[in-house]
Amino acid sequence: MADKHGQSMVGTWTKATAAACADKYPATLTFSTGTYRGTRGEGQGMVWWDAGIYRLEDSETLVVGTATDELVTYRISLHPDRFEFTDSESCHVIYRRA
Repeated sequence: MADKHGQSMVGTWTKATAAACADKYPATLTFSTGTYRGTRGEGQGMVWWDAGIYRLEDSETLVVGTATDELVTYRISLHPDRFEFTDSESCHVIYRRA
């Protein structure tokens, strides 16, 4: 889904962060127009971003429907080949475009 600045999350992304705090985020994310699906890595338990809706509010704000169906807002840095965010627990997570 592209925001008004033309940025897009659509595509497949692979988590590049190995820190334990990022274990709750899926190993792979696939974004379509308005929806996403997270895929767990080998041995990974429940993931916080499993499947749901998302939207880019602006060039630095991503809203994601989480595993509990709560809509959570994240400040992100979106680039053509990666995006990164820091969650409410101060975990810095990086995904790279597959």
